[in-house]
Formats: sequence, C-alpha cells, structure tokens
Amino acid sequence: MSRIPVHTLERAPSASKALLESIVQGSATGRLLNMQLQMAEAPAVLAQYISLRRMTEEHGTLDARTRTAVLAVAGATLKVDYVEAVTSMVAVLNGWTPEEVTKLCSGLGSDDPKLDLLLEVVSDAVGNAGRVDQDTWERAIRGGWTTEQLAESFSFFAIATHMAYFCNFAETEADVSFTQASQE
Repeated sequence: MSRIPVHTLERAPSASKALLESIVQGSATGRLLNMQLQMAEAPAVLAQYISLRRMTEEHGTLDARTRTAVLAVAGATLKVDYVEAVTSMVAVLNGWTPEEVTKLCSGLGSDDPKLDLLLEVVSDAVGNAGRVDQDTWERAIRGGWTTEQLAESFSFFAIATHMAYFCNFAETEADVSFTQASQE
C-alpha cells in the first residue's frame, strides 16, 4: 500500500495543481501517473521533478531517441519496476519499438555502436553511485561522444534516479492509467 496519498488533479494540494496541469499539457499521453500524483503531496518534490525534466528539454543537446535510450537504460539499471515501466514507455513514445526497448534494458545494446558506448557509461554510473570506470569513459570519448554529451547524460539518469528513489520511498503502486498507456 502506498505511503503517500495518490491525489487527483482536482483534489491535489492547491500549490501543486498548476504543476500537475503543466505535466498534463506536456505529456504525450495526457495522463498523470500515480508517482506524479503522490509527488503533489509536497509541491517542492513535484517542482523538483518537473524542473529536472524541463531543464533537460530546454538546455539539452542530445536528440530524443538518445535521451530516451539513456532514460530507459537508467530505469532498468535501477531495478524499480514502476520506473522501468515508465522509462520504457517514454522510450516507446519517442520512437523505440517495444522489442528494441527490451533489448536496451536487458543490456544487449541498441545496434548502434556509438550509442552503446554512451549507454555503457550510463549503466556504469547508475550501478556505481555515479562512478564510471575510466576505460568505459575513454571508450565513449574515442567513440565520438564529447564530455558535454557525457555530462548531459547524467541529467537523464538523474531523472530516473529521482523517480526510483521517490517510488521506493512512497511505495508507489502501478496505476490503471499507466498500465493502459504502456499498452498503447
């Protein structure tokens, strides 16, 4: 059972309503997830989550396909079912097939050698509290990734980590709208 109430948009704390509405407006599915509705309990937590997402959109240079691959691999590496499902859904909504997402999240790569080097960095970082093996880092640099791009990848696994830790903290349960959205 969830530790934090799952609000509705209508019954959310007043300080969170505009934040939730901004999520709905920017969502590919037009739906709010239990995780987001629980974050609404504390507007600071919801604003932090939205800010992470918004800043990557406004200042990021990686294309949507790369960003969502990083997000999906980070979500899978964190091993939080809810986050794995959300990040996989986001990847599918951004052009990856369900089969490709399964392959990415299983550590089998993307069939793009350059992207796979970035995903190795991300997987290493997520699995080791941000630490990346020097050989892994150098392979990514030799493979064509800049330090700016490697640094930017951090922002996407930070989003996945924020989600995972919150879902564990709040004991977020899967919700109907999420289940339906992931099947679309």
